[in-house]
Parts: sequence; structure tokens; C-alpha cells
Amino acid sequence: MCQEQAKAFIEKLKHDETFRETVIMIEDVEAKLEYINQEGYIFTSDELDFAVSSIL
Repeated sequence: MCQEQAKAFIEKLKHDETFRETVIMIEDVEAKLEYINQEGYIFTSDELDFAVSSIL
């Protein structure tokens, strides 16, 4: 399930400019992760890496 969320997060980054800019704008890593989690995307860094590699 978390890998699916990681893939959905990547897709949202690709297609939602406002979301992408907000994520990029948050400089603090903890704050960035908190924002991403609040948006409903909960995954580990390993799951995100796997999702990125499976998309590429």
C-alpha cells in the first residue's frame, strides 16, 4: 500500500504544479514530510526510491 502511495505522490508532483511548488518551497525536511503526510501520502524513503525506479 505504501508503495502505491509513493507512486501516487510522484504522479501528483508531475501533474499538480501548485502541489509541486509547495513541496519544493518547504526547506525543512521534517516540515516537508509533515506536509506530504498531511496530504495523505505516507511512505518510507525506501518505498519512494522503489517507486521512482519502477516509474523510470
